[in-house]
Amino acid sequence: MRAVIDANILVSILISAHGSKQELLFSGEVEVIAPDRLLFEVGKHWKEICDKSKLSEEDLESSLSLVREEIKVFPLNTYRDKLSESKDMCPHLKDAEYFALALKFNCPIWSEEKRLKEQPSVEVLSTKELLKRLGLISGNSDNSSRA
Repeated sequence: MRAVIDANILVSILISAHGSKQELLFSGEVEVIAPDRLLFEVGKHWKEICDKSKLSEEDLESSLSLVREEIKVFPLNTYRDKLSESKDMCPHLKDAEYFALALKFNCPIWSEEKRLKEQPSVEVLSTKELLKRLGLISGNSDNSSRA
């Protein structure tokens, strides 16, 4: 299965060393993709991520390098043809590139932001929903609350 990772998921992975998001990213069960805007957003919040993670900048850069190996980043020209359509449906303009990539590859967006679900065209899955879809947790599992 393929899914577009939202910037907030990546930030969460960088801040917290362990958890279901990390397990899912490194499981090999999902092909994680992202628009190149993702890297811009991480860079924009780098100091805040560094502070919250309590890692040195060098350690955080190492973590980002490991995480980046699991995410295929696509340049704008890959999904530019879907950008206009995505701008009409997404709740905020900053999310348009994520929606455009999801439309291009006909796949869901991996996000914890409930507002992204407020449109009918692109499926948006939380970590828990994605784990269930992949059969990595059962439908009534309580230990998925770490998501």
